[in-house]
Amino acid sequence: MSRPAAFVSNVNANLRPAMHSLIRNGFIVVLLVSLGCQPADRELSETAMVTAPPRLRTFDVDALRPRVEAFCGDCHAPPPPSSFPKEAWRFEVERGFDFYVESFREDLDPPPREDVVAYYESLAPEDVRVAPPRSPAADRMALKLQPWRLDASGVEAPAISFLKYLPLADEDSRHLVSCDMRSGELRTVTRSRVPTSDGSSTETEEPAWESRLLASCAFPAHVEPCDLDGNGELELVVAELGSAESGDHTRGAVIWLRPSESGWRQHLLRSGLGRVSDVRPADLDGDGDDDLLVAVFGHVRTGEILLLENVGMEGSVPRFEEHVIDERHGTIHVPVADLNGDGHLDFVALISQEHEVVDAFLNDGQGTFRREPVFQGNDPAFGSSGIQLVDMDADGDLDVLYSNGDTFGSRHLKNYHGIRWLENQGDFPFAAHSLADMVGVQKALAADLDGDGDQDVVAVALMPRNLLANPELAEHDSVVVLRQDAPGTFIRQSLEKGRFYHAGLELADLNGDGTLEIGVGNMHPEHEGARPQLTIWSQPHEAGQP
Repeated sequence: MSRPAAFVSNVNANLRPAMHSLIRNGFIVVLLVSLGCQPADRELSETAMVTAPPRLRTFDVDALRPRVEAFCGDCHAPPPPSSFPKEAWRFEVERGFDFYVESFREDLDPPPREDVVAYYESLAPEDVRVAPPRSPAADRMALKLQPWRLDASGVEAPAISFLKYLPLADEDSRHLVSCDMRSGELRTVTRSRVPTSDGSSTETEEPAWESRLLASCAFPAHVEPCDLDGNGELELVVAELGSAESGDHTRGAVIWLRPSESGWRQHLLRSGLGRVSDVRPADLDGDGDDDLLVAVFGHVRTGEILLLENVGMEGSVPRFEEHVIDERHGTIHVPVADLNGDGHLDFVALISQEHEVVDAFLNDGQGTFRREPVFQGNDPAFGSSGIQLVDMDADGDLDVLYSNGDTFGSRHLKNYHGIRWLENQGDFPFAAHSLADMVGVQKALAADLDGDGDQDVVAVALMPRNLLANPELAEHDSVVVLRQDAPGTFIRQSLEKGRFYHAGLELADLNGDGTLEIGVGNMHPEHEGARPQLTIWSQPHEAGQP
């Protein structure tokens, strides 16, 4: 993650109060280099080097460890040396020091930067290799799934960020709504239907799909159904990132789509935000209308969780009052549910970046929330990527299905990336159970795929361009099914290997045959040219079956 460019233009106005502390800690050298200072600043730079604490004459790992852990672990878990190979640690340490400079904090006592680099390099492995998963036992019956690849949009290089099954307009039609980050299009995909002699219609026998444009945004990341004006019609609310790349800006937005005779009309409900990753409509203050819970991922200086309280209509458009619930950046998902059974809607937040936490926010019924910890990653590069609220063990309460496989910040494979079940045992934090290792896992969803009454899991993976050329990835799963064979026991089935292009995932009965299909969205690198937009994995029927 690079330093935000806007920092350079804003730093001079804020620098003077923190100057003494930065010089004392030897940080001014880093700051001057990053600002690109001219020779006129040389005298100050030399003074800083003279007053900086001397390096340790003899490097002592045990002596330095308490200072490193206190500094690097003040606001998040200190990173373990094993999480990166030796050659990567200088960049990681310098990035951490940059973040500290940007914070203008004066309450810590940082060790010399070169000592921190030496500390991590001395303890890190030469390389971090991740072995591919073992094949499942041969005597286990696997799900029979057949892939159908759809080029439904006509976009040359689709970048599907999100999929959602929705009954739009006609309840008899099954719509898979996709968000494309490259084209900005929201599209619906449905099974083709042919007319019958009685004037009705039926779906084609062979899988054939139709696609139509729903709306165009800039960088749509998430879409949810809503009814903000209370007229009983299904509407949509869209989380608009404002950019595909990470960065601090105010181009994020919340967009409302509502049906009209001429199509779907767009209304900008809230603009001027950081990168908005998720929006969830829910009556969080108990007054009978839908409010909006907004996850502003942001970047470094931007990001928060907002409650947009619905305070009534202004003409035909709802009006909102904004409340900040949490000021941390990096929130990915904010699913809503009544977690403690008190009749009030709570929510769970997955907050990534250096925080790497899952937190529950318990509602007092008036829109005020108490935060409780659900899970804490043990590394600021833990790679949190997604959560789902689901009763994994059928005990009547909601657990969390959690994935961590984001490599876009670290650019390295991690042997602790995978899928976890965070079990709700009635208190906080939840009990964490590892279900499967999976490099690059971006999203995991649970549903009963095989019809045996318990929750199975499907997961997809996504990698940045620099890792896609790694030949070792050819043996790693990019789409996987975890079938629950017995309570808490999951059998792994690989559907695809080596194609780490997937961010969107949905499980739904898309063809109305009573079984669930797996919809996988493809986010292909632009330089690779045309690729299918979606892959639908369906369960083929035997002859004579409906």
